[in-house]
Amino acid sequence: MNQRVPASRHGYSMWMDLLLAVSAALLTGLLSAYLELGELIFRFTRRWERFQLDEWPTALLVFALVLLGLYARRHAQLRKALGENRYLIGRLIEVQEGERRRLARELHDELGQTLNAVKLDAMALPASAISRRIAESADHVYRVTADLVRHLRPPALDELGLAAALEACVVRWRESYPQLDVRLSVGGELENLGETTNLAVYRVVQEALTNCVRHASASHLYIDLTRESGPEGRLLLEMRDDGAGLAYEAQATGSGLAGMRERVALLHGSFELLSERGRGLTIRVELPASGSS
Repeated sequence: MNQRVPASRHGYSMWMDLLLAVSAALLTGLLSAYLELGELIFRFTRRWERFQLDEWPTALLVFALVLLGLYARRHAQLRKALGENRYLIGRLIEVQEGERRRLARELHDELGQTLNAVKLDAMALPASAISRRIAESADHVYRVTADLVRHLRPPALDELGLAAALEACVVRWRESYPQLDVRLSVGGELENLGETTNLAVYRVVQEALTNCVRHASASHLYIDLTRESGPEGRLLLEMRDDGAGLAYEAQATGSGLAGMRERVALLHGSFELLSERGRGLTIRVELPASGSS
């Protein structure tokens, strides 16, 4: 089942609906002319002339025009509501990332310093099995905290850029889940993409990795990220796994996939998902240069 979701809108636009309606009307007109449908209807309804049935097409035309106006108004209202909803989602993501940044900083500064102090105090005690266990426990909690900090806000993303952050992320996933073979390929000019784009791409890749381990039971995941040449070059991301795949219902309701779509839509990109039950999953993301600023 293939599903392509445009960047900033879901479903068909009003113009597509109007084109479909006009096409249906033209086809009906041509078919009516070929079959001489008007003459057939006239002969059939002639016995009921006292009801003035030949005047009813005008009323039906007015009815159709009123429906068209109501549809256009409802469509405008829906677009406005979707725009407001997308703005709120964008603000929610900004607040979420800000909170993650704050938590990561506090965990690194406060908890990290406390654990170092605990370890130093344990080492200052007379050598014993208890002091060694305290020092080892402090080291273990420090490593867990470091992993949590990297998950909340990867330092490499701010310090080294998107490519280095993705490489570090892939290395950690290989170490944590050796049963999943992750291959990463990057190309093109990936510097100066902007914090919003870097975070969106990083979170989408992170979600794909999580899906492979928790849901898809995949053995291989291929991640290909590149940017086309030129100042207006698009950013292209493709991720393919050999896992269990997704049924259409799961594609439509999965919270992880919904989060991916919203992040991409906020940058006016496109999100394409190709999957069938038992045949793996492929996700393709395209982000315009304007969304990378």
